[in-house]
Amino acid sequence: MPVSSESAARLVFLGGVGEVGRNMACLELDGRILIIDVGLSFPSGDMPGIDLVLPDFDFLRTKIDRIQAVVLTHGHEDHIGALPYLLRDVDRRLEVYGTPFTLALLQGKLEEHEVEHLVDLKTVSPGEQASTGPFTMRFLRVTHSIPDGTAVVVDTPFGSILHTGDFKIDQTPLDGRATDLHGLAKEAGRGKGVHLLLSDSTNAEEPGYSVSERTVGPVLLDIVENAGGLVVAACFSSHIHRVQQIVNAARANERIVSFLGRSMLKSVDAARRLGHLHIDDKDVVDISEIDRLDPGRVVVICTGSQGEPYSALSLMAQRQHKWVTIGPGETVVLSSSLIPGNEPAIHRVVDSLYRTGADVFHMPSDPVHASGHAAQEELRLMLSLVRPRWFIPVHGERRHLQHHARLAHEVGIPPERTLVCEDGDVVEVGGEVRHVDRIQAGMTFVDGLGIGDVGGEVLRDRRKLSADGVVVVVIIVDSQTGELVGGPDLVNRGFVHEESSAAILEEGRLRVIEAVKESADARVTDPSALQQNVRRVLKRYFNEATQRKPVILPVIMEV
Repeated sequence: MPVSSESAARLVFLGGVGEVGRNMACLELDGRILIIDVGLSFPSGDMPGIDLVLPDFDFLRTKIDRIQAVVLTHGHEDHIGALPYLLRDVDRRLEVYGTPFTLALLQGKLEEHEVEHLVDLKTVSPGEQASTGPFTMRFLRVTHSIPDGTAVVVDTPFGSILHTGDFKIDQTPLDGRATDLHGLAKEAGRGKGVHLLLSDSTNAEEPGYSVSERTVGPVLLDIVENAGGLVVAACFSSHIHRVQQIVNAARANERIVSFLGRSMLKSVDAARRLGHLHIDDKDVVDISEIDRLDPGRVVVICTGSQGEPYSALSLMAQRQHKWVTIGPGETVVLSSSLIPGNEPAIHRVVDSLYRTGADVFHMPSDPVHASGHAAQEELRLMLSLVRPRWFIPVHGERRHLQHHARLAHEVGIPPERTLVCEDGDVVEVGGEVRHVDRIQAGMTFVDGLGIGDVGGEVLRDRRKLSADGVVVVVIIVDSQTGELVGGPDLVNRGFVHEESSAAILEEGRLRVIEAVKESADARVTDPSALQQNVRRVLKRYFNEATQRKPVILPVIMEV
């Protein structure tokens, strides 16, 4: 990878550019590496059997000794969730910088993966500065849909690199901790100024300003006030400000609150401990005790707003939850946005909830959610405050990045000083900022206990099996002559219904008999050659008869 100057820095994007989620970037300076966020994403519908999607860590595996530290902008899964998996590869103690709530959420994940001994947690607060190796970092408060979000500024010989993290500019945040506009503007005049800005692009297509989190509170209050029976409110467990507003609505109507879901319980515990969530112990009841209470005096706050199949809300929708049964006269609120790719699962859960007879409130028909990401006018304001010489939009799909780049041009950043990157791009940050290389930056799939052992070929096979099914052909042949001794037996799963399509399977069986006879006449006794012949004959026939292409698995037994 060519570098024009010994003092130039390099940025390597391992995730989060050209996609939503898996946010991860590596900043190289003076031979050391600072990792900014280590996030994961969740599988899309074309990834059957996959549990989680991680960045590809191959780039770092050959540079383990050069990793100086990890800095985390905030505590969402798409920014911290892959760190425990990275630590397994690093297998040495790493400095990890983050705000108190971010590190509190991370701590539980580290303990679950039994890698807490591999980190040296460094707590930082907005307004503070920290140094490690060649990296001097400053942290600035930004408002987001989770407490303790920060922008990170890293000094280089050419000026600073400012990474906004995920942010919005909410002038009336619920906790009173607004985005530090003064600090951001101050960075523009510090030293050599902001050389490069990396800015959140998630809502770059949305005109105007994002609405304040406070706008959701009155809506939730009205829903709870008019609810006759039990109220179930689902949201992200990390969205503590939303949880607080649901709690406020419950207490204003003299209802008691019950928290449900492992991640919800962990987030609530950390938030209460750190002073981000305010609720008295007397106003909280364990979910196992709500049976003895009047449903009209209870609000259950749970996970599952994205239609996760085994989440509390999904189980309620299917009337399979141990503690909560939803029916007519009760109220359900899905207080979150629809994450791209999750729409079918969310719609299934919403439909099931409607079938129970409950009153259901959800976006976009009901204003029960406010985005945590900046819309166009806020993005323009960030660009104008920071006044960077160079700009790279991050955290978004390609269309989001392109829209954000267009906004930058409108506020005066020349197109030639704006880089739209993709995962795997290597960018040199010297006197100029330019693409210099590409590295491998694909996806690593987590499937059960397996990490990275499922690749593209396995996924293609799974998609094919789910689309056209499988046919297993069992044949017994004479090992000396290749003649048919027993079978063939055809067993199919997901290809055709055996009773209604018995003629197709029988014709397939006859064609296998003919293929084995032809092979025996040609003195073919090699099982692999016989498998190939059977697969070829059945593939052609099934395609002619059904226009389907099932996976065909011949099993040859020799006697």
